Amino acid sequence: MIKYFIFRELTCFITCLVPQKNELFRYFMYLLLRKTEAGLKEISENHEIGSNKLEMAYVSGLGFGTMSGAFALVNVLADSIGPGTLGLRGGTEYFFVTSAAMTLCMILLNTFWSVIFFSGFDDRNYKKVAWVVLSHFFVSSLSLLNRKELYVATILPSYIVLAITAYIAFRSAGGTSKSLLQSFTHRS
Repeated sequence: MIKYFIFRELTCFITCLVPQKNELFRYFMYLLLRKTEAGLKEISENHEIGSNKLEMAYVSGLGFGTMSGAFALVNVLADSIGPGTLGLRGGTEYFFVTSAAMTLCMILLNTFWSVIFFSGFDDRNYKKVAWVVLSHFFVSSLSLLNRKELYVATILPSYIVLAITAYIAFRSAGGTSKSLLQSFTHRS
């Protein structure tokens, strides 16, 4: 009983600590890229690098997302080792599907969060930065519901946050509804 209580409290603590660490690293990455931008232009054959400031945010976010996805998949694979692990120790068979869906969601969210985060600091729009930090805490906290096998309560709100975040990132990158519609129309 004491081990379970300690583990549960440690899991909650880590769930609160990880988004803070991620956002701190995202901020340091922002500072690093902005400080080295001129040097990157000099050593690159393509002197247009950095002309679109959100390119670096996109690449950085994709890197954060890929690392997040890799860690999530390694954890699930580590849990799945052993004979007859479907559902993991008497749980449901939806554990692996939920893990895959949440891994995809986190990869995309990290990509979009970086675009919004960098745009927020570039434009001095700190509401965007607050959205990134608060939505990261929210989605990470939802993962605590998986212990009670409330998978729909984890996935549905996470994907709603993903849709809102994708829209904010699209607008932050200069997207408009007209440009979105034009991208789907047939060009001759």
